[in-house]
Amino acid sequence: MYNKILVAVDGSENALRAVKEAVRLAEGNPEAQITLITVVPPVDMFFGYGEIWLTVRQETRQKALEKVMQKATEVLDQAKQAAEMAEGTAGQVETVIQIGDPAQAIVEYASKEGYEVIVMGRRGTGLLQELLLGSVSHKVMQLAPCPVLLVR
Repeated sequence: MYNKILVAVDGSENALRAVKEAVRLAEGNPEAQITLITVVPPVDMFFGYGEIWLTVRQETRQKALEKVMQKATEVLDQAKQAAEMAEGTAGQVETVIQIGDPAQAIVEYASKEGYEVIVMGRRGTGLLQELLLGSVSHKVMQLAPCPVLLVR
């Protein structure tokens, strides 16, 4: 049985299936803790590098960050609702937003916080993720300090 389960979510159907699988893993274990994590890219990434970055006003960067964080919160809220629909998970589901490279942030958080398993969908949302064919999940599998369960 796992006591600390980290679930990577991105708003995709596969991520919601991963949430349901994590709830199943926690079933019957009153000490199980499920943490939903979503990772957003740094706002700097949206504005480019070098001189272009310097010309973008601070308020524009702040608005972009607010929109990205709002979307991340929505993704986590949807995943948390899916987790809490299962009996026995009330009070055991936490949420976390990280900023950075998704795979690296997931692995670092799991390592730092001592998670025993990472559960995630094998592919994410959007055209870019479709082209990359699950590169985030592949990278997490290669770097994770614990077992990784991929759900499809």
